[in-house]
Order: sequence, then structure tokens, then C-alpha cells
Amino acid sequence: MTKDKSKKENIETLMKQIENIIDELETGEIDLDESIKKYEEAMLMIDRCKKILKESKLKVEMLKKKAEMEIEDEEENEVENMDEDMDEEEEEDDKKLF
Repeated sequence: MTKDKSKKENIETLMKQIENIIDELETGEIDLDESIKKYEEAMLMIDRCKKILKESKLKVEMLKKKAEMEIEDEEENEVENMDEDMDEEEEEDDKKLF
């Protein structure tokens, strides 16, 4: 299992657990102390979800920048190749003149 997949599953698991806590709190069948504990637990899970999402966003941004740099490099290489081709053609033309 890849790291990204485990993160995705982890956030999905956390979200499901948060939903379960919300359902418990909404029933009103647990006492105040237990409700507070459940609320705190859910808030910690939400913080973990935020951290996972932030890390994922940073990774996507890094991948995007890498892709953009690769495109720029390819474009520069194409321009360099075109310049080299033009130089070779000019040299051939010069040889024909002499």
C-alpha cells in the first residue's frame, strides 16, 4: 500500500469516526462528561484531517511546480535544437558559397 493511499484511507476513517461521534452527540443519550470527551476526541481527529489535507496540498503544489519546470526545460531544449539546426543550415549555405 502506498503512502498516499494510506493517507486517503486514514482521512476517510477519521471522517467516519467523526460522523459517528456527531451521531452519538446528537442522540443526547450520553452524559455531559462523556459528551465533552467525545467532542474533544472529534476535534483532535479534525486537526489530524487538516494536517493530512495540508500535506497533500503541499505535495500537489510541488508536483505541479516540477511538471511546469519539466515543460519549461523541454521548451528550452526545443529552442536550442532549432538554433542548432539553423546554425548548421547557415554553415552548409556558407560552404556552398565558397
